[in-house]
Amino acid sequence: MKYIIRAAKYFLYIAVFLVILLVLLSLFNIIGGNVNEIFRNGTKSVWQIALLLVAFSALYPALSFGRRDAIVPGSFEQIRDGVIKLMEERGYMLEKEEGENMVFRFRSPVRRIFHMFEDRITFTRSMSGFELEGYIKDIVRVISALEYRFRSE
Repeated sequence: MKYIIRAAKYFLYIAVFLVILLVLLSLFNIIGGNVNEIFRNGTKSVWQIALLLVAFSALYPALSFGRRDAIVPGSFEQIRDGVIKLMEERGYMLEKEEGENMVFRFRSPVRRIFHMFEDRITFTRSMSGFELEGYIKDIVRVISALEYRFRSE
């Protein structure tokens, strides 16, 4: 269900962006104001573009969200405060903590909006440290910072 919601969000986000772009271009007389002037095939092109957006939106969550392992040595009690401090330095706040698992979200509402409220990073305790789940671009950066901060000397 989460996958379908993400795909729908991306479809709406891209569609609204394209509509705003076309309206602005039309207002500044860069393109014509009629659909038949803007697109080669007129209204037929609108449906083709919509199908392209549906395909892209359906693929994007599969490519952009996932899980990665972070190797963080030490017991949870030893590393917990360091993990929370690192995440706060990166603009996240602790949303909830259940046992040795933690969930972080952006502190800034602006950053949350630009991530379409898909900014949650879930830390699940594993044998080697943590398994992080979330937006891959963000979790790769967090994993790099975690492993650098907690690496063994």
